Formats: sequence, C-alpha cells, structure tokens
Amino acid sequence: MNVERVLVAESDPRLAEIIVIRLSNAGYQITTCAQGDEVLSRTLEFMPGVVIIDQYLPIKDGFEVCYELKLHAQTRNIGIIIMTEEEINLEDMANLGVKVDRQLVKPFKPKDVLTFVNQLAAERRAITKNSLTGFQGWNAIEQEIMRQITGERDCDFLLLDINNFRIYNQCYGFSAGDEALKLLSRLLVEVTDELEAPDVFIAHIHGDDFAVLLPPETGIQVAQKLIERFDQEIIHLYLDDDRERGGLMLQKPDGKIEQWPLMALTVAVVRQTENRYTHPLEMKMVGEELLRRLKLKVGSNFLTDRPRNGALQ
Repeated sequence: MNVERVLVAESDPRLAEIIVIRLSNAGYQITTCAQGDEVLSRTLEFMPGVVIIDQYLPIKDGFEVCYELKLHAQTRNIGIIIMTEEEINLEDMANLGVKVDRQLVKPFKPKDVLTFVNQLAAERRAITKNSLTGFQGWNAIEQEIMRQITGERDCDFLLLDINNFRIYNQCYGFSAGDEALKLLSRLLVEVTDELEAPDVFIAHIHGDDFAVLLPPETGIQVAQKLIERFDQEIIHLYLDDDRERGGLMLQKPDGKIEQWPLMALTVAVVRQTENRYTHPLEMKMVGEELLRRLKLKVGSNFLTDRPRNGALQ
C-alpha cells in the first residue's frame, strides 16, 4: 500500500476529471476505473492508500465493492471514501459488514475530497507495520476493537504465542526464527481468509506474539484450524534429527544436556458475546491470563474465556 496513491472509481467522466485534477495538483498519483467489477483488480495492481468509490457504479454497486475490498487480505486496510446521493448511516452499514472510512454527499466541493484523502493518508502513515510480517501493531488493532465496542458489535479476539520460540531462535539462529514468524503470518492470512468475512484484523504485537480480531462465534473455529495447520507445518523447519526426537538438545552452562519440545502454538480466545468488555485492554488482559495458563500445558492448545461469574475454561 502506497499512501501517495489514490484510486478513483467513478462512471461520470466529468466528476472523475475534477477529482483527479484536484488530487494530482496536491501531489497524489491517481488511477481511475469506471465499473464496479474493475475496482478490486485495479486496487491489487495499484495498491493505493485510499480508494474513492461512487455508490452507483455500473455492474457492481459501490457498497458491494467496499465489502469486497474489506474482505480481501491485501486491501482491507486501505482507506475508503464513498460518494453518495444522500446521507447514509455508516454505522448501520458497518453492522452489515460494509466498512467505510469517510462519506461524501453530492454535490460536494473538490476541496472536501482532498481533505478526506489527506486525513486517511495521514492515518495510514501514522500506523507502523512490522517489516517482517507486514502486519500492523497493537495500536492499530486496539482502535479496531474500540470501534466494535462503541458500535455495540460483537467480536472474537485472539491472542497467539509460539511456545519454545526463544529456544528455537537460540539453537537455529534469528534467520530461522524469522521463517517461523513468516510461517505463522501466512497461516493467519490463509485461515482467516477461509471465513470470507470483512471483519478480520491481524496484528503483530511483538516478537512471537500476534493478535486477531474476528467476527463473533468464529474464534474457536479459527483457533482449532490454526493449531492444526501450525503443527503440520512447523516440523519442516527442524533438522531431521531434531524432528525425529521430537525436540532440541541444549547444553546448559553446567554441562548438563536439556531437552526442549518442538515449537507449539497457544491461542487465547476472548469472546465479546460471553462478556460485555468495555475496553480493548480489558480483552487483552484476559487473553494474556489465558496464555499464561496455556504455558503450563504440553503442545499446541487453545483456551477460551467464560462469563464473568464462571471460571476460565
């Protein structure tokens, strides 16, 4: 994604030209398309920071296009401006899975387009992505969770940690450790893409810690699938001897040999439907407590929260 690029999806050539001139004069690189079925492919080719979409595009309408962009892993974090004929409640649209960042009601002034584009570009510049995985950090997912809470929308929240990652790094080196992180990153994208849902947000918090925001009632399903895929694929990052013995042999400072298990994936599942959490940090704290309990278990596992009057599962 390049925040200096803007895609304009508008079937009216005159309006498209006005927007292009205004944004080009401000230094943005612009590309255009006139049909709804072209937007996703053009966005994937151009990878803009912002997409401006007319509500009434030929073949596929603007809101369907917005849903499609938020559904795709490579485009879901791009800023979206929708041009409408009349005021539309964006919160109602978000509840239907159509997320839009800004709305321009026709007729509007060209300077309003530039103002919104500048705002969205600035927001995306401020969000730092992890250079290895390409995911944003805690601050970004915290904002998304807060939007869900304030909009009274249910969600599931996952915290993930790779057990024995530090030992693997120590024995195999940091480059090998990076491969383990990239493997988990790929699995997160592939497994969540299977949901075909727009309300998915993946974050790389730090080290081997990741977080995922999901639609309600999907957290357990995703956790189970991630663990299954992780256990199948992580063994291929080990040498044959380590794989056959089921772990690493490490010499301690006193000369004694210590055996460590293979890397395992632990997943904390925090569900807004079970507890009406009021802040992202509250959900994160519950997830961290679940991960601490999972550390005591052998192998890959997941644990879910329970209603406040009950115990953790």
